[in-house]
Amino acid sequence: MKTLAYDSRFSLARAAILVDGRPHFYLEGYDNDPALTLLGVRSVARLRTKAGGIAFLRLADGAEAVLDAPQEAVAKIAEGAALEVEIIAEARLEKRTRARLIGVAQGEPRRVTAVRDLKARLLARVDGPVAELTEPDAIADALDDAEEGALNPSGPLPEGGFLSVERTRALIACDVDSVGGNGVESGVATPRAFAKACNERAANDIGRRLRLSGLAGLVVMDLIGKRHDADTLRERLLAGLSGESIIVAPIGKFGTLEFVRPWSACPLIDADPALRMAHRLLRDAVKRAADQPGRLMTLRAPPSVLDIVRPLLAASHDPLSAIIRLDAAAKPEVIL
Repeated sequence: MKTLAYDSRFSLARAAILVDGRPHFYLEGYDNDPALTLLGVRSVARLRTKAGGIAFLRLADGAEAVLDAPQEAVAKIAEGAALEVEIIAEARLEKRTRARLIGVAQGEPRRVTAVRDLKARLLARVDGPVAELTEPDAIADALDDAEEGALNPSGPLPEGGFLSVERTRALIACDVDSVGGNGVESGVATPRAFAKACNERAANDIGRRLRLSGLAGLVVMDLIGKRHDADTLRERLLAGLSGESIIVAPIGKFGTLEFVRPWSACPLIDADPALRMAHRLLRDAVKRAADQPGRLMTLRAPPSVLDIVRPLLAASHDPLSAIIRLDAAAKPEVIL
């Protein structure tokens, strides 16, 4: 069963998709973000320049992107040409936005697809019906759990074992460990059988953790032991990443399972830190106001964060806007 947890206030929102109660997707940011660099947005852009077989685009809102197209196709397009493109990978740490070529276009640079709110953008990533949670405490708990999983993908495996997920500059390094349980505690007869079960659980759950965190690229899983049931592990991996185009390599002689998952959404850990801090500050203000309603409060934060908060409060009809004051400080906090 798929469920949606969604919350929006002061034009900032966050949402999570849960499958059988476990978070699989998480997204936060502006509720109605008009940026043309978001995943799935189509627009008409200008081919700004070409260098070394790579084409650089200028989008209608001034943002830039790299054109993802064969070199022979790029060679036939003149600089300054209008092209319809779709964003296939959002910008992340030290990496630019990437756009897929749809075709040559006419007219000035412009948006093609309509602006979608954050809930709609997240729902576009899943298939099938999704029920929406309505109980406030359940929504808050689900969103907090999903955010924690998106920021910290390492953790225990269901029914025993532990899966570490760490990003390096070159790849996503994953380590499967039997720590936290043994064959007797998990109802498995022998240590070897328990290790096999841990490997299979990790292969099945790594897809969920990558989707939740937004991590992708080359993924290397260090399995327990060296003799493995390759067909079963591959089957578990593909089931966990159902619907995605991934490339899986044969299990290495040193007991590693390797695959490539294309980048798409920006990982939460690479999101704008000032925007994330502003969002958290306003959420803290809402919680404090619920505990002590009607009291004036001051939000203290670095100027870069206040520059985000200030227009959100000014444009909001939320009753809390009238009792919030802003004050520059090095550390973000809510003062009553």
